[in-house]
Amino acid sequence: MSPTRSSGMAVPSSIGSIWLPDLSSPEATVIKVIGTAYKRDDFTTQEFFDYWRDVHAPISAKIGPMRGYVVSEVIRKVQGELQAEAFIEQWWDDLDAFEKAGETPEMEVAWADVSNYAKTTGTFWVTKEHVYIPPPIPRGGTLSRQAWLA
Repeated sequence: MSPTRSSGMAVPSSIGSIWLPDLSSPEATVIKVIGTAYKRDDFTTQEFFDYWRDVHAPISAKIGPMRGYVVSEVIRKVQGELQAEAFIEQWWDDLDAFEKAGETPEMEVAWADVSNYAKTTGTFWVTKEHVYIPPPIPRGGTLSRQAWLA
């Protein structure tokens, strides 16, 4: 599957183009890309998350200058039609950093790896935060980013 480039982000052609809103205002500080993730049919849920943690996350960690990378496993759906095994968050300093990262070989390698464990039918959004109640103090990551870069 070949990636499609749209406004600086490489995405699989099955996903199509991504619309990027104007986030150049002073209020737009942290940019997050949030998306849905679906395991391949031949993977168990455990195999899906094991591959993500042990193989894909270290590949994605090499995408600079990504500031954060969070995978949230869905344990129960409360309401709505959307189904997903997980949600992904990538944190970026600003829209420019995100767009520049989309042009890197590291991003291309990460996208190429997705089909090794996940369906490529996810939906992704570029978002900016409006914090009303600050989240709890973050814990350390499961894996050391420095170890991935070695």
